[in-house]
Amino acid sequence: MGLTLINRHKNYTLGIWKITESFEEIKKSINDDNYKLFKSLKRQKEYLCTRLLLREIDRNLSITYNKWGAPTLNINKNISISHSKNIIAIIVSKKNVAIDIEMISEKALKIKDKFLSNHDKISHSIEATTLAWSAKETIYKLHQKGDIDYKSDIKIKEINYVKNQITVLFQDNDIVLNYNKLNNHFLVYVCI
Repeated sequence: MGLTLINRHKNYTLGIWKITESFEEIKKSINDDNYKLFKSLKRQKEYLCTRLLLREIDRNLSITYNKWGAPTLNINKNISISHSKNIIAIIVSKKNVAIDIEMISEKALKIKDKFLSNHDKISHSIEATTLAWSAKETIYKLHQKGDIDYKSDIKIKEINYVKNQITVLFQDNDIVLNYNKLNNHFLVYVCI
């Protein structure tokens, strides 16, 4: 199976799953027909592997979604989920959490005018722009209520490449996000 990492920290559990299995192998591993709600094979595999990863984190957890589409759990814990190029990332905690995984590519550089402003303190390299995009996605997921303007509401104050942290200003609060580079992806997460 594609389980890559389970990190059980005192405040959260973080899991990574790399989808390497065939669709038939995945379907045999889990009994959940809700994958049929998705048209594309990619989304069906993501749906099922997300449930497989969640089962590895805690067999007692199940996912529903709030009115903004954010995932919620059946018990008093919080969850955040992200997908990128056959990789699934999940973070679970009693605290507020958010996670995003992004492939490092020119895509973020091409759309930077949609999410970066002059207030963001980053270089405009492919890596820094991808990291900034992932940080803003993480804040959006942490907020869980939609209606956020990435350019004006979320400001990147600093990327600390030594500590692997990003300081973001959101709703007059500094929020420190953690990040890791996993091969050709950035994983950004927060637990507060």
